[in-house]
Amino acid sequence: MLQILQRNLFSFIQLFGRSEWRNVHGHDALLLFTLLVQYRKHESANPYVVKLSILDNELALNGFAQTISMTLTEFNKAFKKKCLENESSGFLATLSSMVGNMFVGDEKKVSIGSTNDAMLLALYEAVHLNRNFVITLTQCHTSPVQTPPESPATTIARSQSMPVNEKEPDSKINCSNEVLPTNLLATFLEYSSIVMQGIKEESRFHSCKLCLLILTCISEDQFANSLMHDVNINFRVPLHKMPMRHRKVFLNRPSPSRTLASALLDLLVEFVHSHMMKNFPMELYMRGIGVIQRVLCYQKRCRQRLKYNWNDLWSALIALLKFIVTYENYLMKQKHDIFSLCYRVINIFNMFITYGDTFLPSTQTYDELYYEIVRTHQVFNNLYTMGLRYSNSNNEFVNAAKKMNGSLVNIRSIVNHFTPKLEKWQHQNKISSLTEEQVLEVVRNNYESLTLKLHDCLDQYERYSEKPEEAAFFSNMVRHIMNDVKKQACPLKMDCYDQFNIESPSTNN
Repeated sequence: MLQILQRNLFSFIQLFGRSEWRNVHGHDALLLFTLLVQYRKHESANPYVVKLSILDNELALNGFAQTISMTLTEFNKAFKKKCLENESSGFLATLSSMVGNMFVGDEKKVSIGSTNDAMLLALYEAVHLNRNFVITLTQCHTSPVQTPPESPATTIARSQSMPVNEKEPDSKINCSNEVLPTNLLATFLEYSSIVMQGIKEESRFHSCKLCLLILTCISEDQFANSLMHDVNINFRVPLHKMPMRHRKVFLNRPSPSRTLASALLDLLVEFVHSHMMKNFPMELYMRGIGVIQRVLCYQKRCRQRLKYNWNDLWSALIALLKFIVTYENYLMKQKHDIFSLCYRVINIFNMFITYGDTFLPSTQTYDELYYEIVRTHQVFNNLYTMGLRYSNSNNEFVNAAKKMNGSLVNIRSIVNHFTPKLEKWQHQNKISSLTEEQVLEVVRNNYESLTLKLHDCLDQYERYSEKPEEAAFFSNMVRHIMNDVKKQACPLKMDCYDQFNIESPSTNN
């Protein structure tokens, strides 16, 4: 059977270039092709891997992208619909509580549903193997922006926050005529923001990991980076956030028009903030920090000054370091190499300190970096103390701890240099506490006497390549996809397995 498919490989690829065929068979064809690409690819030469890596048929690649985009778009719309329904039901429950004086339980979490890992795996293989597909991934097309209907809860919450005599402008009420560019990458970023919300289940964890692998491949591509940073092409990418106790999520808040690079950084900042938990996803954090490093390396190399609120990124990274120091004992019991993760985070700060003048948008932003380091100096001091404890003991993390402490040299120099300057200025002016502007003024006036060390290889990284030890991960993904296909093909699965003499997945260990 495999030999027959190989002989008809050309016709199989051509199917994606014909819209009438693709509309009918596109999803199933892409599913089959993805499974064939995965077939023993780590054991022997796979002809489908070779074909996908050299494919330069523009129509076929566009067909690939359109099939994947349709599936991801449907998933995004279904999630937003569930969120609106959940918010509406929550509002009605609250209203009945007010009328009937009843107590209402906590708000229910929105179920993410099936993430369709087959299309996600297809996107990964296309991005990973085919350089030509990146052009298709970032190819823009315009689409009208339609404002979804607001739920009663959102309408009332927004109206209560506005002054009585203030009317909402017509531009907000009717913006259906607005036309903005979009592409598969923008759709994928929204999709990733949904998938990253529920990673406690093993299948969701694997889907999130695959999303981060795709983003890793994209962030290494020069052409993709150039389009993501193009200030002349802005996108409205709605990034969904996980509901938390300290913040209220507004579903219909309009997304800002921005570059895809800004949307990507916002996605990663949200991931860093929202996954500091007991079951710490160490591997996912390593992947996410790696994507941030790759984006910064491009900006430094091309002197690309992205207009972005960098304080959001710095705050997220410092919060991550604080979490690691606080829960050091628990994380070490889980055998997490927290020193390697902290080393990567510190090197991102070293990247800003050493090369920030080449890619930060203004000198004011560079001053704010130093302000943030000085303001949160206790976090870095505690991190250094933690590293010293493990550097002077016999354990498996000795070298990693020493390496991390070595990367803290510049940050410690900044703290030790500016702290006495600030205390002296405070004493001379007889001020009990300094404002942000006063601290920034002291920082600006004392740059020249600051001595920093030039770290090597900050703007270099190891390019991603699929390693043989990851074979188990992809085998698990294929197994999960096959189980989903069997369930969809045979809703009454037990009867179906008995009828066709197929072993049930639940018994196939």
